[in-house]
Amino acid sequence: MAQSPEPPEIVEVEEISVSCDGGGGALGHPKVFLKLEDREVECPYCDKKFVLKAGVNPSGAH
Repeated sequence: MAQSPEPPEIVEVEEISVSCDGGGGALGHPKVFLKLEDREVECPYCDKKFVLKAGVNPSGAH
C-alpha cells in the first residue's frame, strides 16, 4: 500500500518578507526570498507555507 505524502509544513511569521532554503542544510534547495500576499505565501521548491500570525499588521510597517 502506498503512503500518502506528508502535508507541507506551515510556519507562522510576523514579517511580510520571508526566505526559505528548504531547511535541510546541503540537502535543502536554493534560498529564495518570498513576499506574503493575502497573508500567506508558499515556497515554489518545497511547498512550505508561510502565514502571517493573527493580529500582525500586514502592511510591513515597523
